[in-house]
Amino acid sequence: MLPSDGPCALTRQCRARTEGPESPAPLAGESEAIMQPRADRGWYWWLWWLSRYPLCLLRFAWVLINNMYCIPVHFFYLGLASPLLLIRPALYWRMERIFYEWLLCMVSCWTGSAGYRVLESGDRLDDLGDQAFVFMPNHQSTADVPLCMTLFAARPKFCQHVMWIMDKVFKFTNFGWVAWMHCDFFILAGKAHRDRSLVELKSHLTEAFVQQDRRYLVLFPEGGFLRKRKQVSQAFAKKNDLPHLNHCTLPRTGALEVVLDVLGPNSSQKSANNGVNLVPRDGEPPCRCLTKLVDVTIAYPDGMPLDLLNIAFGNRPACTTHVHYRVFDVHDIPLDPDGRKTWMYQVYADKERLLSTFYQTGVFPYDLVNPQGQPPKELVHDGRRFLFLHTFYITSTYFMLIWVLIPLYYMCI
Repeated sequence: MLPSDGPCALTRQCRARTEGPESPAPLAGESEAIMQPRADRGWYWWLWWLSRYPLCLLRFAWVLINNMYCIPVHFFYLGLASPLLLIRPALYWRMERIFYEWLLCMVSCWTGSAGYRVLESGDRLDDLGDQAFVFMPNHQSTADVPLCMTLFAARPKFCQHVMWIMDKVFKFTNFGWVAWMHCDFFILAGKAHRDRSLVELKSHLTEAFVQQDRRYLVLFPEGGFLRKRKQVSQAFAKKNDLPHLNHCTLPRTGALEVVLDVLGPNSSQKSANNGVNLVPRDGEPPCRCLTKLVDVTIAYPDGMPLDLLNIAFGNRPACTTHVHYRVFDVHDIPLDPDGRKTWMYQVYADKERLLSTFYQTGVFPYDLVNPQGQPPKELVHDGRRFLFLHTFYITSTYFMLIWVLIPLYYMCI
C-alpha cells in the first residue's frame, strides 16, 4: 500500500532503500516540477508517477462533465421561471438564490473529492447568526475562490445571501455567467479604472446588495494574487515605513471605504445626504446594515498554494488547508480614512505573524493574536446532499435534452 502523504514520503522511502541512511531527505517545500522519476528511486515511485496521470485526466473529465450538466440546467430553470419577474419578482430571486447555492455545493464537491481538507479556527462564523458582515480573505491563488465557496456551502443557506466582489476577467468564464445573474460585482483592476470602479461599486451595492437581501460581502483587500503584488507591496512598505510582509501584501482600502460608507452603521444618514435609497422594494425583506468585519487567513501547507488546476485534476497529493477567522465589530473600526487604513495594516501585520509561525513550525497558531480563538476543527460536508444534487442535475439534463432541446432541433431542421 502506498503511503498516504504522496511523493515526498515515497521519495524518502526509495532513497533510504537505494542510497542508505546517509542520504538527505528532500526539503519540505520541494517542488513537484523537479521531482521526476529516476531509476534510483525504486519501482514504488515509478508506479505512483505513472498511475497518477490517467486518474488525473479522468478526474478532469468528470469536473468538465459536471459543469456541462449543472450550468445549463441552472439557466434552463431560471429561464422557465423568468415570467415570475413580472408578477412575483421576490419568488423568482428566491429560486435563483437556491440554485446558486446548489452550484456552489458542486464546487465544494470538487475540493473535497480531491482530498483537500479544510480546518477552521479562531472565531466561529456560525456564531454570527443572521448578522451582515464583510468577509475578507488574503489572496494567494486561483484556489481561493473555490475554497471560500467550500466554506460557504457547508453552512445551510449561507450561499444564498453572499455577494462577491471579483476581478472582471471572471465574468467571461462559465461560472462568471452564473455570478453575473446572481448580481455579483465585477471590478476592473488597475489605477486607470480605480475611481470609476469605486463609483460603480457604490451604485451596485445600493441596487443589488440592498435590494436583494444580501448579507455577506466577499472582498479581497489585497487586490490581486500574492505572487503578483508582493514586490510592489514591499517597495511601498519600505518607502512609507510600513510593515514588511512576506506571506501577504498590504491591503487596499478604497473598496472597503465605499462598502462601509453605503452599508456601515451610519449608512442611513449618509445615504439621505447622498441621495441613496436603502429602502428595499415591495415584498423584499428589510436591509441589514453591516455589523461585523471578518478577517480570514488562508494558510496552505508549506506556503505552497493550491490552484484551480490542482482542484480540477487532483494532481497534488491530499493536504490540509487552515482557515482562521477574526471577527471585528464595525463600531470598533476608525471612521476616518487614515485611521481605517492604519487599522487594516495592523490586521495584516497580525496575519503575517500567523502565516510566518505556521510555515516555520507546521502547527497553526490559532491563539497567537486572539487568546480566545477556538482550536482547528475540520469542515464537514453532507455526502447525501452531494448525491441528491448530482442526481437532480443529471436527471434534469436528461429531461431537458429529451423534451426540449432535441424536439427544438428537429423543428429547426
